[in-house]
Amino acid sequence: MKSVMASRKFFLFGSLVFLIYALRADAVAQALAPAPIDTCRDCHQDEKFRVQNKKIYEYFQDWKGSSHDLAGVTCTACHAGDQTKNEKNEAHKGILPQSNPESPFHYKNIPKTCGGCHASILERYQKSRHYDLLVKAGRGPSCITCHGALNAKVYSMAIIQRACSSCHNKRTGNKPQIIAEAQEILGRLNYAKGYRNGLAFYYKSIHKPEAMKVVDAAYSDVILFWHEFDFKRLAPRSKELLAEFKTIYVKAHEAPKEIKK
Repeated sequence: MKSVMASRKFFLFGSLVFLIYALRADAVAQALAPAPIDTCRDCHQDEKFRVQNKKIYEYFQDWKGSSHDLAGVTCTACHAGDQTKNEKNEAHKGILPQSNPESPFHYKNIPKTCGGCHASILERYQKSRHYDLLVKAGRGPSCITCHGALNAKVYSMAIIQRACSSCHNKRTGNKPQIIAEAQEILGRLNYAKGYRNGLAFYYKSIHKPEAMKVVDAAYSDVILFWHEFDFKRLAPRSKELLAEFKTIYVKAHEAPKEIKK
């Protein structure tokens, strides 16, 4: 009986050693594996474009280090082409000019292209008046109007002033009050984000990160709702969100110290 138990222990020990060795070997193999070929990056990062084609140079610089770059979203993921080819024509094969209605970057196709990853945002945007104008008349704002093409920009009052005021102003008479309404709502959302960040730090310090699930869900829902651009309904929701987060934050920091241990 003892010999059987000893054999089992030896077998389990041997299996554990083998598993650890296999995992370490796999990690080493991944670390030593060559980086995937990306001729787009190799070519477009060339400093010659600063003079020869400033638009291409700035386009690449905008993408480099952006959230898309860090997430592994390369040129071909959106533009098509073949990033393994060194010859220009081969590398650019299948890429359509932006003026082509079939191009993923034709103005009307931008939401569908971005929505390939940001499906929940696209779903909300498609409920908006902006989307109707884009589809029917090609005049509505799309994703890049507010966020830029590559290095996505969010939560900026300057974006509202720059992007929204081109249509919503006294000259056009097209609801010029929208600018002030949007800025007020965005201001509340930025304050709510501050409380959210504070709560994330607090719950992490007391080893209860799961408590953030409710906070994150409420915040994400209102942010998604922004993309419907229904400010009459969004304004009260932004007020409710800010009040809710402020209450949670105050109560959390008023909790007895023994709870924080």
